Amino acid sequence: MDLTNFDLAPTVRTIRSIGGAVSSTAADNAKEVTYTAVGLGVLAYQRLQVRRREIERALRDLDER
Repeated sequence: MDLTNFDLAPTVRTIRSIGGAVSSTAADNAKEVTYTAVGLGVLAYQRLQVRRREIERALRDLDER
């Protein structure tokens, strides 16, 4: 998953325009929440991949018996 072009600027601008004078603290909090959510999603995806490989390996071992 490539996040090099991941940009929160449009989201921050939207939050500021909706809330009027939204403080930078709220925008920073929204940014941190987004980063955390993306990070947790990446970790969950990686764990699923590892589990999938473990299951494939276990099934392959059963077939070899």
